[in-house]
Amino acid sequence: MAAVGPRASKEEFMLALGLNSQDPQHEQIYRAMRDEAILVYNHLNGDTSHLLDSVASDPSTRPPFFWHHIRPERQRWGIIEISQNAGALTRPFFAHGATAGEYGPNWVAGWLLYSVFRSRDVRNNRNRRKGDEHGQGSKTKKEEEAPPKKYYDPVRNG
Repeated sequence: MAAVGPRASKEEFMLALGLNSQDPQHEQIYRAMRDEAILVYNHLNGDTSHLLDSVASDPSTRPPFFWHHIRPERQRWGIIEISQNAGALTRPFFAHGATAGEYGPNWVAGWLLYSVFRSRDVRNNRNRRKGDEHGQGSKTKKEEEAPPKKYYDPVRNG
């Protein structure tokens, strides 16, 4: 299996693991791996001790944290934690991710953890929903005065 980097699409990630996102059984495996990464994500967002000193010392810093604000050794810990504590269903896939290469120590766990950080970041425009408090307050005066759009907007309507 060829490793994919953290910015690869879900489709590329699954293909690299020999999985097909259209297969319900494969999607179940993906969701189980993602659930394992979410546990570590929640831990890393539990307090500021996992953050770079410059970010942790800022009193306005609140979760959810950015991936790039997590200390590199804590990122590495999280990747190892996911791969070592994998369940029976997902363990073989994490085992294939072990590498000393560019995406080490485990490209599968690394991709998943980075993906969870990225997808759960409410500051990410693609995750904002119409009426979501996080999506408000960034409109220009012209946009505020404009009539509502009548077409489907996937960024705002999910």
